Amino acid sequence: MSQESNRKKILKDRSSMLKKVRSFFAQKKILEVDPPHLVKHPFIDEHIDTIKTRPFKKQIGYLHTSPEHIMKRLIAEGIENIYFLGHVFRKDEIGNLHNIEFTMIEWYKSNTTYQKFIKDNIEILKLFVKFKKVEKLSFFDLFFKNFDLDLSRCTKKDLLNTLKKLKISTSKDIEKNALISLIVDYFFSKKAKKDVLYLIYDFLKEETPLAKTHMRNNIEVAKRFEFYLNGFELANGYLELNDQKIIRKRFEKIIKKKKHLTLDENFLKSINHIGNNLYGIAIGFDRLMMLKHKIHNIKDVLYFSYLEL
Repeated sequence: MSQESNRKKILKDRSSMLKKVRSFFAQKKILEVDPPHLVKHPFIDEHIDTIKTRPFKKQIGYLHTSPEHIMKRLIAEGIENIYFLGHVFRKDEIGNLHNIEFTMIEWYKSNTTYQKFIKDNIEILKLFVKFKKVEKLSFFDLFFKNFDLDLSRCTKKDLLNTLKKLKISTSKDIEKNALISLIVDYFFSKKAKKDVLYLIYDFLKEETPLAKTHMRNNIEVAKRFEFYLNGFELANGYLELNDQKIIRKRFEKIIKKKKHLTLDENFLKSINHIGNNLYGIAIGFDRLMMLKHKIHNIKDVLYFSYLEL
């Protein structure tokens, strides 16, 4: 098949998959919402940067990196069980797996169980890809069983020594969480089983400010979970924290590092009203398209990447 005809095939299938995702949620009676893309406050995350805009001469706005804050405000108003299928924006993210503007599936379900929510999301992934089985592994066991590292005790030096053994060069100035990410990337690119969907759960609480926590082996961990398949991180979800005081403290800690960030008080006011049992997840639509069509560069599943505009 020629390159031109293959491109047409992928773009037609992209349209088809958008319809299939919407059909899935319609059958589950999950309501589609269309939140604003232009917001007044940047998303507070240590590892994600927001694109600034100027909606007025003397006012800065931001293109949303996720509709999470707005969706939770809707949930607080009583509009439960909702999904978003659309574009989000992240500054400086460009490469084979990243584009500054990309398509995300994000959805929230109230009064469900962890097992049911995981099952629902596996059904979504199966719309796009096939896999042999699902393998469940805690974030801590990933490190202990594969790299003999105890994440609850290991130091930055331990991580650097592990990376050295793996022949991965890095700067000594790099932060500890970035070293952890490099080891995770190594595992999924080099050691993970092919065509096995990995469900990784129980993460470091410091890395997930909007997730509830629980005790695991006398350690407080985040009730967060991620899906990986054939080297691709596909989804990131958690049991949503509904305590404004805790979130405010966690956000203020991040703001001390990234001083240009500002608190979204409307979001914080709503957070106590989202319920005790709300699960949410963000799924990369474009990455699923890449896996479905065995594509290695995100630009080949987009109409045009940012670099092609």
